[in-house]
Formats: sequence, structure tokens, C-alpha cells
Amino acid sequence: MPLPDLAQLIESKALLSALSAIGGGLIGNLIAVLRSRVKTMEYTVHHDRVGFSADDQVFGAIRVTWQNHDVTNLFSSRVTLENQTGKDFTNIKIKVYTSDTLLLGERTEIPGTTYILKWTPDFQQQLHVAPGNAPSAQQFNTYNHSREYVVPVLNRGQRVVMTYLTTVPAAGQGPAVWLDMLHEGVKVQHRQVVPQVHGVPIRLAISIGLVVCVAVLAIASIAFTEPWAAAAVCMFFGLFAQSIGAFVYRGLRLLKALVVR
Repeated sequence: MPLPDLAQLIESKALLSALSAIGGGLIGNLIAVLRSRVKTMEYTVHHDRVGFSADDQVFGAIRVTWQNHDVTNLFSSRVTLENQTGKDFTNIKIKVYTSDTLLLGERTEIPGTTYILKWTPDFQQQLHVAPGNAPSAQQFNTYNHSREYVVPVLNRGQRVVMTYLTTVPAAGQGPAVWLDMLHEGVKVQHRQVVPQVHGVPIRLAISIGLVVCVAVLAIASIAFTEPWAAAAVCMFFGLFAQSIGAFVYRGLRLLKALVVR
């Protein structure tokens, strides 16, 4: 019996059905693996100098005080945690902590809502001071170096912002504030604050934009017979390369969020 040739195999509906089933199964397993991975949330920390102490014998001294104590510097430190994982989370416990930096006053918010963050019950208990008593040295140390919050709901695309007045007793260095989390299926990672365009780092947007421009150049050289038309299209994409790259990146992130939930 003669073996079927390649054309007959391609035209075979049974073979196409089998290949489709195998391909669909592989894609489905790949998506399942991606969905089961531990998600990563990113946080940023931005510091703005509010004031500093200085001694000037000619023009006068500048004093910054906190609770009647002189501090050498004062900063506004903003910690932002954003959920870009494509998955919603509930009852997340987060911890903000420092080493040499002191946390003073605080303000928290969940942008887009009227809610603020609340301390965890354990942290509230640690800092509980009975009426008529003063905080202990250990309580002051805990308050000046850490905060623990519970986030009831953090939907995809949502963020929480924690702003502190901070000071660094060791003059000559800036403040350092970190965030940590212990929650099933998610971890946190620090992201450097860099210049952005449309919410995307400029370097990343430019890189993607240049790749798009190369693809447009290849397509335009084939699709257009008139050189001026191809040049006009390429010039347009080149002028807006970084914006196009940013929108392409955001589109890919959105697609990933829809598929890998």
C-alpha cells in the first residue's frame, strides 16, 4: 500500500484536528504554568528634602526640630506599591522598615478611594500605650524604624502610597526606606525611580520604539512603490518612536494581564 504524500497529510482533516488538539493542549499548559507562577509587585521610593539645619555666622542659623529636638535634616519619603500582576489580592500585610533612617510622621492613602491604610493588630499592640503612661524606649525604636499595615483589597492596576517625614541622624547620607511582604503567591521587588514617558521608563520605551521603526521600515519598503511615501511613514514613526514604544509596551502588559491572570 503506497504511503500518502505530504499534500495528502496536510489536507487530512483528522491530522489537522490532532495537531490542533496537541497545540491547544500545549498552549493551555503553558498558560496554566504562567498563571501558577509567584506574582511580583514592584514598589518605588522617592525622597524630597524638606529642610536642613545649618550654622551661618553671617546670615544666621537654620534650625529644624522634631519634638523639641534638633535634627540635621528632614525629608519627605514616599513609598508607592503598585499591583501590576493582573490579579486581585486581599488582606495583604506589608512592612515598611529602615536601618539608620528614622520614620517620624506618616500619611497613607489608596489613590482613587477615600480609604487609608491601618496598622496590623499585632503592630497596634506593640505600640499600645496605656492612658497616663509614656511610650517605652523599645516602642519609640519600633515606631522610628518600622510600620506594618494590612491592605484589605489591592486590585490589579491599583496602588497604595505611604508618605513619611524622615531624618537621618548620620549627616552626609540620604534616607533609605524599604518595603517587604509575606503573602501567598506574591512577592515584592524594588524598582528604581527613573524618567518615564506615558508611565514607561524612557530607555525601555525608546528601545521598543526603535524595534517598531525597523519593522515599519521593512514593511514600508515593500508596501510602497514611491520612495517619498515610505520615507514619510518612516519619518512619522521615527518622530514619535518613544511614545509608540511606550504604548506598545503598555499594550503588551495589558495583553499579559488578560491572559496570565
